Formats: sequence, structure tokens, C-alpha cells
Amino acid sequence: MDSAVFRNLVRHEFKSKGSWRRQSRSHITKGWWRAYFLLILISLVGTATYFAINNSLQLNTIWFVTMGFPYMVFFLGLNAVKREWENDTYGWWLTMPYPRKQLIFAKWLAVWLKIWAGILIVFVIMSAYVLILSLTIPYYSLDSVVSFMIAGINWLSLVAGFSPLIIALGILTSTIQNSVLRPISPVLWIVFMSGFSLVYQSTDRIFPEYMVEYGTTQFAYTWFPFPWELPVIMGLSWILTYVVLRFSAHLLEKKLDL
Repeated sequence: MDSAVFRNLVRHEFKSKGSWRRQSRSHITKGWWRAYFLLILISLVGTATYFAINNSLQLNTIWFVTMGFPYMVFFLGLNAVKREWENDTYGWWLTMPYPRKQLIFAKWLAVWLKIWAGILIVFVIMSAYVLILSLTIPYYSLDSVVSFMIAGINWLSLVAGFSPLIIALGILTSTIQNSVLRPISPVLWIVFMSGFSLVYQSTDRIFPEYMVEYGTTQFAYTWFPFPWELPVIMGLSWILTYVVLRFSAHLLEKKLDL
């Protein structure tokens, strides 16, 4: 496939807005969804600011609001394929004159780019918020901001590093639901969701001490303070990502059940 064509596929997937059928069935307008989002955001910011003013907010723990990112990554991958069936566009998508492998990889890359964009936006907004706290509340200093940003980079680097595999697993789950392997879908859901739960139960091993200990005097100046095995595992997950995507493409090519 020509590289320009592949870029166009990725661009198309990146701009996709989700299932229009699901949106048409919803009685809640976009304006209401925005209002709900703003209400939740204002509540979170207001609560954090209140505790900060009372010197009872450990800044690094703010990053715990992003603990749901791995689940979001999984469902972004899942919905990338699922929306083709929800919108009844799977026929058009699958009959495009390109290998199924390229179609799958275009969806995967588009989702990964969305995740990177989301991570950068969240990091900038949250860092700016903490900077404002340090400039307006005497309990916090620029050292607190540095500690907060380093803790965020360490955590978000894990999300970005393992998101390729998580996206691929989401794509595989959705693909299997539309293949002859559909009967094993419940098993996959149990395995994947249980795996995420085990990861969250091991928070004390994943996060450095400064992210789970309270007290505003705790600072973090260590970049990527994880054991050396973690980068190796991350690299292996990228290899496994390729295998999972190729298997998903194989299912769409040979095992599709319409």
C-alpha cells in the first residue's frame, strides 16, 4: 500500500466520531453531555483546591484521577472496530481494496495517536493547575510543581508504553465478536478485565513511594524509577502487539462471521 493512502486511512480513523446510531438513539444532546462534563470538572477542581488551601492535598496524588486511563485505552481500541458494525459500514470498510492487515493497523495507529494527544493535553492542563496552586498558595513551591510533573511523566509513560498492546487487545476483542470465535468472547472479557484488576491491586509495586505516601514534603526527582525489567517487558509487549494485530487481521480475512 502506498504510504500516502495509509496516512489517509489513519487520518480518516483519527477523525471518526464514534457510532452515529448510538448517538441518534440517545435522548441526551451534546450540550447536556458538555454540561455534565463541566460540572464534574468543576467539582474535582473545587474539591482539590479546597484541600490545597487547607494544606491537606498531596499534589502527586492528583494523578490518581487518571487511573482509569488503561480502561479507556482498551475501549477506544474495542470501539474502533465495533463502530463499523454499529454504523453498518463494515461492508464498505472490509471491501476497500487494501489488505485487512493495513485496515487494522490504520485503526490501531489512529487510536494510539488519539491517546498521545489526550495524554499531552491532560499533562499540560494538570501541570498548569498545580503551577497556579504553587503561585497562589504558600504551602506549595516550584519544587512541588517539579515533583508533580516528574511523577506524571513517570506514570503517563507507562500508559503510553503499554497502550499499544492494550489497544490491540481491544481491537482483538471486538474482532472476535464478529468472527467464528465469538463463543470465546465472554472468556476474553473475564481474562482482560481480571488482568486490569490485578494490575490495580498491585499499585504499591507500580507507583513509586512518593505517589502513594502523603505529605507535601515528599518530592520526586527520579525519572522512571522502575526496575530494569519493566522496559524489557514493555518492549516485549510491542512485539506481542504486532502478533495480536496480525491475528485480528487474519480473523477478518479468513474467519469472519457476518
